[in-house]
Amino acid sequence: MLYFFLSYARGDEDALVQKFYEDLSAEVRLIAGLSRDERVGFVDRTILLGERWPQRLVEALGSCRSFLALMTPRYFQSRVCGQEWQLFAERTARFESQRRVDTSLLKPLMWIPAQPGRIHPVAHPLQYTSDSLGDLYQRLGVRQLMRLQRHSDDYRTFLFELASQIVASVEANPLPEQHRPVDLQAVDSAFHPEETTNGTDRVTGTGGDATNPMLVHFVVAASNRDEMRGIRQHVTVYGDDPLQWAPYRPPMPEPLVDYAREIAADHSYQSTVVEIDRLPHSAEVAARYNQILVLIVDAWMTRLPQRRQALVEHASAALGDHRAATAVLIPSSRDDPETREHWQTLSRACREIFNEFTSDDELYRSNIITHRAFEDELPEVLEVARNRVFSRGSVHRPPAPSTDTSPPRLDGPWARDDDQRGTGGAA
Repeated sequence: MLYFFLSYARGDEDALVQKFYEDLSAEVRLIAGLSRDERVGFVDRTILLGERWPQRLVEALGSCRSFLALMTPRYFQSRVCGQEWQLFAERTARFESQRRVDTSLLKPLMWIPAQPGRIHPVAHPLQYTSDSLGDLYQRLGVRQLMRLQRHSDDYRTFLFELASQIVASVEANPLPEQHRPVDLQAVDSAFHPEETTNGTDRVTGTGGDATNPMLVHFVVAASNRDEMRGIRQHVTVYGDDPLQWAPYRPPMPEPLVDYAREIAADHSYQSTVVEIDRLPHSAEVAARYNQILVLIVDAWMTRLPQRRQALVEHASAALGDHRAATAVLIPSSRDDPETREHWQTLSRACREIFNEFTSDDELYRSNIITHRAFEDELPEVLEVARNRVFSRGSVHRPPAPSTDTSPPRLDGPWARDDDQRGTGGAA
């Protein structure tokens, strides 16, 4: 049984959140009288390599018995967090209505101390402070209790009290599992009730404003595992299709484009993903409707003659005089000795293909050696590209609803915090 689901904004100190999850799981198992191997919680960092995390996440949300929300300013900016909250809140609302009880199964926690005006109205009616959790928690939040050695005893007391509350509320209120299938992308966000989840409607927005987050077209120039075996010895970073390319594996096992979309969502962009053969179409749409184009390129593509030629042709056709605000990102993992050995020639080949971009240090980023560096650089190029859209873009009439401009794998929309409108802030 999953006693709790831990919801947090990705990027908010993931390693520290993971430790908190593990510490809390140990306390819950102890209090519930379960074995040390019993799985009692869920957090998305526990997903194993190769598993389809969205489905597991939805299954966990449908079966968990309580929901812990680690509140930070970015948490309430995150559409994904708002969707997680909404799904669980709907489950508990139905249960409470039927049983006429107040379950207290949705538990907001202060990861950092709550600032005036930074707690979303949806969380105001819920109790996120508690005398039983200790004065220091209410003053410092969970994060500081964990980080400061002098508060280690207070942290252990906090964990015990929180775990006790979880076990008590879960056992007193046996929340039924939700077995009906749910499309997470179609769920409204509890934090952004004014926005539609209709992906097509949101894609056709022009360039982004207070109600229309700017759209980023991610174009992946990579290949699959079978094709890469012809030119590389080590192909563990590739999958069955180009969108599964994970150049920072093993430290960061998920596909790079999924990571890119999470980062973009953290900063209030919505996004689409396509493979390189869709580049001309995406470039045309992005240029027409004042959107951003980001090419994520595997430098090894330059060693595949047909792929290289296609990349040259697509890049030339799509990135002409009237191009969209376009960035080129070329990862080069320091944990990949084969790539490091050949990097000089690979990099040179990329520069030949993207010759007109290489002098633009703001939007051409090569030799990105870690996923943390990628996490730092992507928001920078998005902000530069966004500013160029605002300075160079034209006003265009959005396409009619029947016009299909939405490439595959569309997520959207991703809301931004009221305090950061226009700056591309936030999950």
